[in-house]
Amino acid sequence: MGCKRIEWCCFSSTSDKFPEHNKWRILPYKKLAKVTNNFDQSHCLGKRGFATEYYGKLEDGREITIQCFNTDKHHILQQFINETTILNYLPHKNIVSIYGCASHHEESLLVHEHLSNGNLAAHLQGEIAGSSTLPWLTRLDIAIDIANALDYLHYYGIIHRNVKSSNILLDVNFCAKVANLHVSRKLPDGVPVYATHVTTDIIGTRGYIDPELTNGRFSVKNDVYSFGVVLCELLSSVLAKCWILNEEGDLATLLGRKIANQALVELLDPRLGFQTNLKIKRMMTSTAELAHLCMKCPQELRPNMEQVLEILNGLKHGRYETHSAKALKIFHHAELEEATNNFDTCLGKGGYGTVYYGKLQDGREVAIKCFHDEIETEKTIKQFMKETEILCLLQHQNLVSLYGRTSRHSNKHMLVYEYISNDTLSKHLRESSRGKLPWLTRLKIAIETATALVYLHDSGIIHRDVKGSNILLDENFTVKVADFGFSRSLPDFASHVSTIPVGTRAYIDPDYYESGRVSDKSDVYSFGVVLFELISSNPPSLMDGTDYVTLAQFAKRKILNKELNAVVDPSFWFGSDMNMTEMITAVAELAFQCVQCPKELRPSMKQVLETLEGIRKGTWGFNQIT
Repeated sequence: MGCKRIEWCCFSSTSDKFPEHNKWRILPYKKLAKVTNNFDQSHCLGKRGFATEYYGKLEDGREITIQCFNTDKHHILQQFINETTILNYLPHKNIVSIYGCASHHEESLLVHEHLSNGNLAAHLQGEIAGSSTLPWLTRLDIAIDIANALDYLHYYGIIHRNVKSSNILLDVNFCAKVANLHVSRKLPDGVPVYATHVTTDIIGTRGYIDPELTNGRFSVKNDVYSFGVVLCELLSSVLAKCWILNEEGDLATLLGRKIANQALVELLDPRLGFQTNLKIKRMMTSTAELAHLCMKCPQELRPNMEQVLEILNGLKHGRYETHSAKALKIFHHAELEEATNNFDTCLGKGGYGTVYYGKLQDGREVAIKCFHDEIETEKTIKQFMKETEILCLLQHQNLVSLYGRTSRHSNKHMLVYEYISNDTLSKHLRESSRGKLPWLTRLKIAIETATALVYLHDSGIIHRDVKGSNILLDENFTVKVADFGFSRSLPDFASHVSTIPVGTRAYIDPDYYESGRVSDKSDVYSFGVVLFELISSNPPSLMDGTDYVTLAQFAKRKILNKELNAVVDPSFWFGSDMNMTEMITAVAELAFQCVQCPKELRPSMKQVLETLEGIRKGTWGFNQIT
């Protein structure tokens, strides 16, 4: 990345006034004096950096911290104005909220929410009276909160420059909030967020400062380094200043040496239970590897904060891969605009978005799912993140691969998938121009789809939208199951989850539709409909006489009336080829079992797969398998 010298331009305001575009509420100094008993020493919380802090409680019940800055130094006031402006435009649940500001004679005051649980450093040091050791899972949640805040700041081109555990405040529920952005800097508009710049303005705290910054290399990766140090503190309960005092040297080098020598346990706090809990040990080991990655030099070797956040969320859900190259790629809109030639080739439209064809610079063909602008709501963003999270958990030859996504903070939410060239099963079954799929190809498609669903169910995932148009086929007619927008995770030991029924009506399990309780047997029902489609080449809904019926209803009635030939695609010459007739009959009987109600009568997907494989081998002897 090219280097560029930055010229910081804070604001055009004079040193004794707030800038006109700062919309923070101006609070009366007298009111602040009243709630602190005229800034009595009993209300003093101590000195932090350039400010002295006081506790107060407003009339509306909000507890506040008042930071008092002495303005005899011009740069301190400029830094104060810098923080208020940044936080004014960037409210975030993991960044301390500002309530207003005030000025009085030679002092400027900043008023923000008071977090009752103190700062992270004090908890790690055991300085807070009555505090117990923070459990590992609480520490992991704190790390995720910090990463979430930094990712948000970086997206808007803001570098914190003083990330450390004493600047991480904790609320009563141990939710972490990043504080003290007094020395933060916003990159000039138009400057690439991930570019490296040259600076002589080196600010920070010893032990947390990126060695690259001391060499004048300024970027968001400086914060990533500091965050790596905080991860080490969370793992060891030892603050960075203690490593320095003990002359342990460079923490990154020390951590790397411990990992290489398989002596990492020497750095971990034994009170966190990793000796007796293998899951915690794996999470802590992976977190240490991530910390080491965050402190790599040169800074180009480090992940960005969005990748860090993905990795930490993965650790929480049992994914222990930490290498940045394997972390989910975050694509910029301009990159995808170029890949799609300004989104000129539409592959299809769905309830949540439109899918476009594209080609990345590395030559990979991609399908880009772009969520509709008119539904860019919080619900849609949750859907976007849920689909990402589920696909990050899964890797299987019969599931479509997710290559990456746009930032969660982007105005355009897009998912980037591998492109599957041979269209959908539905189109192959119902477009006459494509030619008929041979029976053995159809049986192969059924087996591979079942294989994918078994994998999902073993992973605790219910697809909830199994249908022919979500079964993609490559040039070799290999199945890739797609579209996880409706998927749900099934909690351990739960047989179902309650949710509003979603999906395509003709494929939806009637039990699920009526009760709102979805289970893996709901996918079995939908798969049964797909089996009937493979047998008949019919759509999931069709006319039966003068009425519309679902394919499942039609096929069940014909099978019960011993009229299976009315269901089977005529091109198969059902009845002429005995081997094919036996296979199709067996698959029809299996499909019949899959669409039974109540759901308890249906087989599991594992039983379905075993039966299909037996049919292909000619070794089945179809019996009641429920």
